[in-house]
Amino acid sequence: MNKSVDISNFKNLNIPEKIDFLGGNFFDDIKELDDKALNISMRNIILDANENNYVRKLVLESYTELIILGRLKIRHGLTLLIDDWVSSDDIFLELQRLKDLLLYYEVNDKESSEIEVIFETSAENSEAEIVGESYMNLGIVSFRKALWSLNEGEYKTNLDKGEYYFQKSLQEIENRVDSQFYQKVIFILKELIYNKWESATLYLKELGDNLFQKEGFSFNYDFDNIQYGLYKILISLEKICIQKPRNWIDYRFELGKMYMNYIEITNSKINKRLNKKDLIEKLGEHLKGRILEPYFIVNLNAQIIKIEILLNDKIVGSAEYDFLLYLKSIIENSDKKKIEFESLELEFTKLFPTTSPQIISNTISDIKDSKDYLRAFELLSKKDNNALIGHLIFACSKLQGDKKYWGKKVNENDRNRFIATILESAGFTIKDQPQWSISTEGKDSGEIDVFITEPNGTPKSIIEALILDSLKQDYLILHLDKLFRYDTTGLENNYIITYSLAKKFDLLWTKYQRFISNHNYTFDFIEFKEIIDWNFTDIKIGVAHHSRNGKIINLFHIMVNLVER
Repeated sequence: MNKSVDISNFKNLNIPEKIDFLGGNFFDDIKELDDKALNISMRNIILDANENNYVRKLVLESYTELIILGRLKIRHGLTLLIDDWVSSDDIFLELQRLKDLLLYYEVNDKESSEIEVIFETSAENSEAEIVGESYMNLGIVSFRKALWSLNEGEYKTNLDKGEYYFQKSLQEIENRVDSQFYQKVIFILKELIYNKWESATLYLKELGDNLFQKEGFSFNYDFDNIQYGLYKILISLEKICIQKPRNWIDYRFELGKMYMNYIEITNSKINKRLNKKDLIEKLGEHLKGRILEPYFIVNLNAQIIKIEILLNDKIVGSAEYDFLLYLKSIIENSDKKKIEFESLELEFTKLFPTTSPQIISNTISDIKDSKDYLRAFELLSKKDNNALIGHLIFACSKLQGDKKYWGKKVNENDRNRFIATILESAGFTIKDQPQWSISTEGKDSGEIDVFITEPNGTPKSIIEALILDSLKQDYLILHLDKLFRYDTTGLENNYIITYSLAKKFDLLWTKYQRFISNHNYTFDFIEFKEIIDWNFTDIKIGVAHHSRNGKIINLFHIMVNLVER
């Protein structure tokens, strides 16, 4: 039959004929039909409440496909699905409308606000399938908003909303692999905010398992194609960011692999499906600016000469040449306006996990040009006092995390040995001390607990430790005086660690601060300042400044809560 004519007589066909008409070569058979007539005819069928609902659903699917193909205009679809739509009792027809509406959603678009309202209203429907689809769509909307966010707060808020909506969708329909997939994408992006690749990698494995379930993986007209695109981008990002270029042996080979993964992130392609393509492109753009460029700057800065050598071996204008030129450019010409400061800070935090966040922030704030990145790296790599206090706090946190060091039955020397071992493994030189042989008191009161030296044996710092379950002033004075007495050269930085067994940790710290601020020392006391760079509630840190023969010296006070829980 002549189908270009029959569409106007569609109403006169029986249901099997209508289904047959819409199948097969429908799109080829209507290609000669006038677009205006085609739009009107298909709209009338879709909006006809007396038409079979399954037929209406098939026509709606074809109508949306014609818009995707560019045969009909987007505004035709928006008018149909928003302005002219009349709600139906048929769940499958309403579900198709919700699926199609999501394809039209654009961030900051007037019609998109109306689409979002429709999703929110449909989430109050009595049918679980409608509610689950609506929440899934609201999750996608929040995901898109996150990628289009202009600041960190807005980004995090929209990721949280997306996670919430996907969870609500799963509560309605437990086996929705699409909601499970997108929720895991949200989990990964939230972990990457804090550069937590270990947990992000676990979620990424689950994402792959979720994607390749039979019912969740096909390249048809649903969101499966975009899911595969998102997965490829995140896998490629992981392959780059877990690398440690400073350990590379074959730099040419490794940089070539990095290039291939970079291409996957920045040039992922899917068939154009209204807003689907720009979602893939936006994720690639987002990850490039937030994660990749800070990673390249921090990890490849010291390798700029090798990059220049490789550039000479590549054909000018080739894709690999352009990639190397791009790396060279961002390293040499990057400024903090182009690279998100917080992402760069997280990359340095990943490299120097025991360093005070404030010190890292201050160091990065001094970066003015590309050479400063290398200087920042070298500065944070030094085994100076900043590094020592950071590793000391790290050691205390590890000590606190091991239950065998809790309570009154633990020997102080065992705790001191634990601290010293971690410092030594971090590259600090620890001088062997005889107090690690136990006396009847647990240790000889006249010996230093931990003595840190420079690699050449020059004294660097003394660490004195004691146990307090309450403020025993005489006992504390004994240790304070001993530390100053054994510091014969006047070291700039010394440390005293209190292993607290007090039931009220905060109260002991308050009394402790008050006492050390009013005690009469061998060397004049100037002031005491609490340090809040580390976000610990059960480890307290402060520094007392003293004047010794015209020079300011520092005594760092650390109190660790080791009471049995």
